[in-house]
Amino acid sequence: MSAIALVFLSVLSDIMIPIAIGGGIALILGVVIVITAKFFDVPVDEKLESIKALLPGANCGACGFSGCEAYADALAQGEPNAGRCPVGGPDMAEELAELLGLAKPDFIPETAQVFCQGTTENTNKRYEYAGTPTCIAAAGLFTGPNSCAYGCLGFGDCIAVCQFGAIGIVDGIAVIDSSKCTACGMCVKTCPKELIRIIPKHLNAYTVRCRNKWPGIQTHKHCKVGCIGCQRCFKACKYGAITMDGPLAVIDPDQCTHCGECLSVCPTKAIRNGLTGNVPEQIPSEEAG
Repeated sequence: MSAIALVFLSVLSDIMIPIAIGGGIALILGVVIVITAKFFDVPVDEKLESIKALLPGANCGACGFSGCEAYADALAQGEPNAGRCPVGGPDMAEELAELLGLAKPDFIPETAQVFCQGTTENTNKRYEYAGTPTCIAAAGLFTGPNSCAYGCLGFGDCIAVCQFGAIGIVDGIAVIDSSKCTACGMCVKTCPKELIRIIPKHLNAYTVRCRNKWPGIQTHKHCKVGCIGCQRCFKACKYGAITMDGPLAVIDPDQCTHCGECLSVCPTKAIRNGLTGNVPEQIPSEEAG
């Protein structure tokens, strides 16, 4: 055999031996992985997967659980209420109930509403704010630049967290379009003034659009349409739907019969009926603030 052939065989041997060793190790590891996967295999819960497929995946926590997966797991484990998810709505609630063999849930549509009417026309500026254009930052500087310390700051923190495009800024305050709102509650958690509440989505809903706790004279000085605590609505309501939280009137939507008596006696028009639902399309959310 020639010297060239011997060199070639030597080089080939040097290459093939590591390849063979590496291939053998890979084969052994592959077998180990397959055996391990079979040993630790977790069977797929088809019912749980079906529940997850129905839920919207918003992970807002409005259902009372940490997210859609946690709610799905609770339903699979026996949670009896299939109507906890406001984002999915009544149709999804019925589908879940049918899938799980539960009774048809009593689903009451809800919406978020901003309890403030402190627009640029109804309030004034105490100072010009030049800091970070967010509500939480502005609230930390003497409660914000607006004359009403309790009012909406209008920088749009709520817009930033709304996944459904239901919020806009109109005349300096946040306004919620109830036709788009899913009552997920993300805006409620975000508002530093706690001005946003979830209420039943009733077309004739009566609410005191104010959260001001100042005495009446001071309130009226800083906002034309704030609640002044005169108690006229409280005295006029025959159904016990209105209570006084200090100088602030509060309407319980579950007790309200929409009779209109409170609306007719309110001297500042702090009480309004009807859902807002009027976010102008020409105001994009990025113009908030």
